[in-house]
Amino acid sequence: METQHHTLRDGRTLAYCQFGDPEGDAIFYAHGGPGSRLEGRLFHDEAQQRHYRVIAPDRPGMGESTYLPGRNLLDYPRDLIDLADALGIERFGVMGWSAGGAHTTVCGYAIPDRLLFNMTFAGYTNFAQLPGAETYLESKLDQISVGLSRKHPRLFKLFFDLMNFSEKLMPRATYKAFVKTLSEPDRRIAAQPEFAELFIASQAQAFKQGSRGATTDAAVHYVDWGFRLEEISARLHVFHGTEDRLVPLEYGRHLAQHVPDCELHVIEGEGHLLPYKYLSLIFDTADAERSRAECACPV
Repeated sequence: METQHHTLRDGRTLAYCQFGDPEGDAIFYAHGGPGSRLEGRLFHDEAQQRHYRVIAPDRPGMGESTYLPGRNLLDYPRDLIDLADALGIERFGVMGWSAGGAHTTVCGYAIPDRLLFNMTFAGYTNFAQLPGAETYLESKLDQISVGLSRKHPRLFKLFFDLMNFSEKLMPRATYKAFVKTLSEPDRRIAAQPEFAELFIASQAQAFKQGSRGATTDAAVHYVDWGFRLEEISARLHVFHGTEDRLVPLEYGRHLAQHVPDCELHVIEGEGHLLPYKYLSLIFDTADAERSRAECACPV
């Protein structure tokens, strides 16, 4: 998992790792929150077999990417275009998991002409278009944190300060506490040593610079995205499990109701970690969309 660095046009550093087939069609992967570029390793074997090149950048302030004050979701596709142009990549797929889902979704609005496909896994919807969106969250602490992010940002950051402290001093105990919040299908995945080791390593990277990046990364979900979901012109695939206790299925359904060209894949009996088990379905969808995009291109 060699880390590479790109200097963006505004002078910031964007760190990323590459996985899969280096000669394959590119996919930019948006990690969860808190998370890091290391998550892309979960897709390596399947991407290699399917001839995809997965490029997983750290978002600002996490891992080794420079923090960006006052950022919003639409800064993400701008950074992707900067990196894609530097790597000589004209068209690419995008996919994101959990907090990475919203960052990926907005690409369908901001850069539709560059996309081969757009897929999100257990992601968020635009809270500005879903009244009482926070009430769907299962955790009372999560519900409270949404309000704090808007009215008391210093208290909101305190949550992530404590998480940073916990991750650095007792990462395995923190992981065990995280597992307790999961549904039973997710707990079975989280019990696998290879998943646990990568998750813990990724979390360490997420807080490498402290808590500021993770705090901002969470807060951008709870404000208006700056456009309406109905303005997304690219086709969107949404994958969501019925047993997701971290990001409610209602968010996936809301996306499907409002994004004009959206296919919702409801996975019965699965939770937030469903991509780990459903890589074949995800890459079958990518293959179909890649073929569809190629057929649509003028000869």
